[in-house]
Order: sequence, then C-alpha cells, then structure tokens
Amino acid sequence: MSNKLPTYNRDQWQHAKDAVLEEYEAYKETLRNQGVDYTIKNARQLLIYQDLVSEWQHKLDTVISDLEDNVFALSIFNDLKKRKVSSLLERGYTHISGWPDFNPSALALWLELEEDETMA
Repeated sequence: MSNKLPTYNRDQWQHAKDAVLEEYEAYKETLRNQGVDYTIKNARQLLIYQDLVSEWQHKLDTVISDLEDNVFALSIFNDLKKRKVSSLLERGYTHISGWPDFNPSALALWLELEEDETMA
C-alpha cells in the first residue's frame, strides 16, 4: 500500500458518499422504469450494486475508515472532479462481472477491487 494516497476532508467524503448513493438511486429508478423483465435480466448487477453500496451506507466515520486506503474507492473523487457524478458502482460492476462464480461479502468486494487497482 502506498503512503502517497491523497487525503480528503469530511465534507469531501460526505459529497462522495452522497454521489454514490445518488448513483444507486438512479440505477434503481432505471430498474423501475424498465420493468420486471429488465430487472430480472440484470439481477446480478443489482446484487453487486447492493453489495458495493452497502459500504457507503454506513455512518460517515465508518465509510472513511473502511475506504480511505482503497485506491478503487478513492477514484470516486476523480469522478466528481471530472464529471460531477459518480460512476463508481458501474465501474465496480463492470470489473466484478469478469469474476466468474465469485460471491464475496460486500467489504471483500472493495478489498478485491483495491487489489486489482493497485496491480494495474
């Protein structure tokens, strides 16, 4: 793990948390709008989004403690800087969907994404 990771203040973390939760809400709205068949077809994506977003639903201090050293999670700040919205869940899903038959816990997903990101 690099000691050169950027640090962010509580306001920045709160903004990041809100952006990830907004991304999740937007995805759920898409599912509602597309209907049951679409939702069933995309069930794995929904489950992965639920696992990924669960880390961001904790109290802010827990979010910071769990994710401040996670390179993949920190990429949310690049999203916000460049596009003003989160694509973290979508990018996480895209990456994770390449892991066949892998059903880890929510925190394990973040640790695996971090490991993959640091090896890239």
